[in-house]
Amino acid sequence: MPILVCVNATERSPYVDLNIDNGRSALDLLCSRIQALPDTAGVVALVSPEDRRDLPGGWQRLVLEDKAGNGERALLEALSRALEVHPEVDLLLYCAVDAPFLDGDLCSRMTEQHRRYAAEYSFADGYPGGLAPELLAPSVLPRLLQLVSDCASGLQPARDALFQIIQRDINSFDIETTLSDHDLRMLRIELYCNNRRNWVLCKRLLERGAGGAAAIVDAVRSDQRVLRTLPAYAVLDVVEGSTQDVAYSPYRLFGPAGRGKQREMAVADVGRLVKDLERFSPGCVVSYGLWGEPGLHSDPVSLITSSRPCPLVIETSAVGWNHSMLERAIDSDPQRVTWIVHLDAVDEEVYRSVRGDGFAEAMRVTELLLQRVPERVYVQTVRYRDVEQHTEPFYRYWKERTDNVIVQKYDHFCGVLEDKRISDISPVTRFACWHLRRDLTVLVDGSVPMCREDIYAKHVAGNVLNSGVEAVWGALEPYHDQHVKGDYPSLCRNCDEYYTFNF
Repeated sequence: MPILVCVNATERSPYVDLNIDNGRSALDLLCSRIQALPDTAGVVALVSPEDRRDLPGGWQRLVLEDKAGNGERALLEALSRALEVHPEVDLLLYCAVDAPFLDGDLCSRMTEQHRRYAAEYSFADGYPGGLAPELLAPSVLPRLLQLVSDCASGLQPARDALFQIIQRDINSFDIETTLSDHDLRMLRIELYCNNRRNWVLCKRLLERGAGGAAAIVDAVRSDQRVLRTLPAYAVLDVVEGSTQDVAYSPYRLFGPAGRGKQREMAVADVGRLVKDLERFSPGCVVSYGLWGEPGLHSDPVSLITSSRPCPLVIETSAVGWNHSMLERAIDSDPQRVTWIVHLDAVDEEVYRSVRGDGFAEAMRVTELLLQRVPERVYVQTVRYRDVEQHTEPFYRYWKERTDNVIVQKYDHFCGVLEDKRISDISPVTRFACWHLRRDLTVLVDGSVPMCREDIYAKHVAGNVLNSGVEAVWGALEPYHDQHVKGDYPSLCRNCDEYYTFNF
């Protein structure tokens, strides 16, 4: 029996249509791979209501519709409508429009296995994202609709919406998994042309002649330098200075800890830096709060507006803010800004032992944030030896208020601080640092050290305010290359932050 190919085109970024391989776009490559699939009844492209862009010839346009604005329901109902037009099919092959490496051999293996074992849902595991489709038996759709909540979640379904729905009652479905010979999940590779970082990665692999799943896996395993593309996370020290002397912060060893603001980055410089960052790596997450307290800046509202259109994270102690300025900051861009509040304790005495004064103010500001932007606020504690017994009470207290609770591991900053870790959770086998691969750390004067752990700035790659983001990012590449080769600089040898991951 034939297969119906359903392409989710609701998330169609501009990079889908850019030249990526000798005049061909990611969409061109996907189209040719779908055409090579055997026994297909047709191709249905699921699009959002406002989408008027052209589709490949022969593809049927199917608009997602749901008056309640529930993307999951809209997706399942659209798939059901597609099956009404193609009642002869026994299998749905579901993929994304920005997946230029959809592998025909892998699709065939999955299809054969799915039918052999009469599965209801099939997926592949251990492969980079974008190589494999999801397979779904048409008879399962009514049961999946019963698992969809009535809450509005936006009309655009999540990339992994099918799996998210099935997970809610996973034991009720017959599921088959196709496993990669080499498990690459740890590398978090996404071979989708949904942003510039991933587009660059896909282009690099094509330039190396890696077009199929096996060749791509081999290329990545043989040289992980290919994975360092563009910055995904940039943390800016917009203020030098803090109102608190935090027990686990190295800032107290070399900076004006707890003595108020010393210097700040000018709003104009922040805006210029973010504009350059957005040009070089669109969509990069920007964070304020490397060492200093963002609330001490003379114009935090302008700091927030200057970061547009990048997603923004503000890490704060919630101590030292001007109250009216804070309210204006919250209201200036509530849907784009994420707030992480460093609280560490729910007991005032414990709080004082870790952070000093300011408990009442911090709790009051946290309550205000939770009232105004509850979905965008995270409360955080650091788990370490001195306060281990207070970690669970902190978690329990805040878990009753919000699901957004962060328990952060202790960082001894490559041995600069006493090692107070509860346990060593670092991987058995070391790998190249995530932060060298993805992050950019900018000090208040614009200088860029190797990473956040380089607290004395002994490995400065340049100054982004003078040389620009692209030049400084390139100057950091040799450090990552060393890691890939297993040759770790002296700073890195005693570091256990290499496996932690930011946004």
